[in-house]
Amino acid sequence: MMAIVAMVNQKGGVGKSSTTMHLGGALARRGLRVLVVDNDAQASLTKGLLGDESARSLDPVTTVYALYAGVPTPEDLLVRATDFDGLALLAGSPASISFNVPDPHLIDPREQAVLRDALRPIAEGFDVTLIDCCPNLQRATWSALLASDAALIPTMPELFGAQGLAEVRDWVALVEQTWGRSLPVAGVLITMFNGRRAMHRTFAELLADGCPELFEATVPESADFPEAIAAGKPIHYHKARGAAAKAIDAVANELLTRLADLGLRADTDESDDLSSKEAA
Repeated sequence: MMAIVAMVNQKGGVGKSSTTMHLGGALARRGLRVLVVDNDAQASLTKGLLGDESARSLDPVTTVYALYAGVPTPEDLLVRATDFDGLALLAGSPASISFNVPDPHLIDPREQAVLRDALRPIAEGFDVTLIDCCPNLQRATWSALLASDAALIPTMPELFGAQGLAEVRDWVALVEQTWGRSLPVAGVLITMFNGRRAMHRTFAELLADGCPELFEATVPESADFPEAIAAGKPIHYHKARGAAAKAIDAVANELLTRLADLGLRADTDESDDLSSKEAA
């Protein structure tokens, strides 16, 4: 059973790409087949996994651009293995920005569904697919929502970081209105959380009161994350036993449980539990 999750927030800088990379690594490390899709023309996720120079040298027709452009690129050229077992990448490209138009729900429905129709057959070969989305609500993000089974909303515990929540919920509702299918929010995930900051604690409490989908787990503010990205590695391949990796494990556990609750994967079993693998 596969699950496709769109990582979405209208606000930039909330940790979508970073969370996608580290969460993808954490899920793959416990034996799941994971595909991360760079659906942002900035291609930050691609640069994080392949390196800046390699990302810039990619032929656009071997990236997500091909899906939007309708280029019949073979799947084995689109889906790249990474240096990390079980983790594959469908790379992004700056060339895809030309498709990222506003008011995408008003364009031809066939064009709206291009990413969905191309990606879902590819995703069948994976247990979990995470789509890293642009920091805006235009066609790329809309297409990702149409292609997904659920949405995950990373947000910072500050006013600016959370300002996009209402807009994302509006778009999720618009998917149901225009396409007649429910798109559940698998969770709202606080990122860059620093428990020593009163504002972060207060904001987390406010979100907990008004947001039933709020994850109990948080992604902490930690220098380990940018260091891992600079090294081109998900956090578990940088500092596997550090506090940052353990925090991502907690996020992964909660995500898998929620996907199971939504009927998007089998109940979490022992093979999904990283702690049991580490103890073995």
